[in-house]
Amino acid sequence: MDIYIAGGGRVGFHLARLLSSEKHSVTVLERDAARAREIDNVLDAQVVEGDASSALTLQETGAPNADLFVSMTGDDEVNLIAAAIAKGLGAKQTVARVEKTEYIEGSMLYEASLGIDFLLSPDALTALEIAEYIQSPGMLAAEQFGRGRVKMRQMRVNRLPAKSVVLKDLRLPQGVLVALIRRASHSFIPHGESRVEKGDVLVVIGEPSAVDEVQKTFAGTEPKPQKIAIMGGGEVGFHLAHLLEHQHEWVKIFEMSESRCKELAGKLSRVDVLHADATKKSVLEEEFIGEADVFVATTDDDERNIMASLLAREVGAGMAICVVHQPDFAELVQKLGIDYTVTPRACVANRIMRLVHQKQFSSLAILEESGIELVEFFIKEDSSVANVPLEEIRFPGGALVAAILRGKEVIVPRGSDRLQPGDSVIVVASPETHNELLKLFAS
Repeated sequence: MDIYIAGGGRVGFHLARLLSSEKHSVTVLERDAARAREIDNVLDAQVVEGDASSALTLQETGAPNADLFVSMTGDDEVNLIAAAIAKGLGAKQTVARVEKTEYIEGSMLYEASLGIDFLLSPDALTALEIAEYIQSPGMLAAEQFGRGRVKMRQMRVNRLPAKSVVLKDLRLPQGVLVALIRRASHSFIPHGESRVEKGDVLVVIGEPSAVDEVQKTFAGTEPKPQKIAIMGGGEVGFHLAHLLEHQHEWVKIFEMSESRCKELAGKLSRVDVLHADATKKSVLEEEFIGEADVFVATTDDDERNIMASLLAREVGAGMAICVVHQPDFAELVQKLGIDYTVTPRACVANRIMRLVHQKQFSSLAILEESGIELVEFFIKEDSSVANVPLEEIRFPGGALVAAILRGKEVIVPRGSDRLQPGDSVIVVASPETHNELLKLFAS
């Protein structure tokens, strides 16, 4: 695909890196000359220094021919103008990043009036991901394939009978497969001798009832949290409080700006808005944060988020969730014992990657920021892989057949199993394997 990305900041750069790794033709438009040079030195992409809101610049760089134009600068108005101009000039699909509440709440009106296909907010998507985690502790993501016959869950290991356990000794139910294990920043496809450790993130695929049973084994069946504390009244904190305020016993939000506190109090009817610094232990103790089931740090300052999360755990909060913007901090946060981290740039990139792949794959789920995905293929009558044992098919490295859907049957495959015409096949794949997999299943 021919993809144009306006803005080379954290979100735009991460997206460009993911897309260029899949061998798409990527062009990055960046206004700042120093940043443009920096991107040009590290990415396999064309980098153009210029203003994305200029129709002349877009015309000269070839944006009218784009299959996808994504505007990811830090300025909402620039993003809206750039995406609208690109669409008007001929770009097939356009996406604009927005952060202001009025644009998010009126997204459908702006999309319709400006001709933009999608408005996406990193802050709103981040809040949604946190809210979903709070509703189902331990479960990081869930997807369905084959019209619900196959379920995928990404879950954190909260408990084990021992410090670590060999996978083959766990006696998992039939019809389920542990397709991926993430430990700190390292992900790998496991085998029978692989060890599962507390704190690991597992990707489990199989029949819905079997996946539910595995979740009970690793994540337990803890009651839904009822007392929620949020540090930061910015857009992430506001959206999160709005999502949670009618679903929990109490929600408190800490904000340093007095004027912002007044604004939040006028918008959040069932949230206690506190003008206080949640990085002070005395404040947390005075507000009984030790009784909170969940403490969430959502400010733009990663260091403050990490510090407040650690203090909240120290005073007794049951769970700590931390928003981090610097990807290098994610592994550090996990080592410090914070339960869950969310990176806004990954939330947006995952949505964009789904748009990119929707024409190639029947369905897709992105597992993590590294880009590892689950993709679904159909086996045609004339496919070269039909009726061939899996162990004899030369799959690219970094790809694993996780499940076969045959009629109403779900098969967790072994090497001797054969793919049949009409089967639907779910594959765990890294971005680098997409082209090889498409050729393999299409031939």
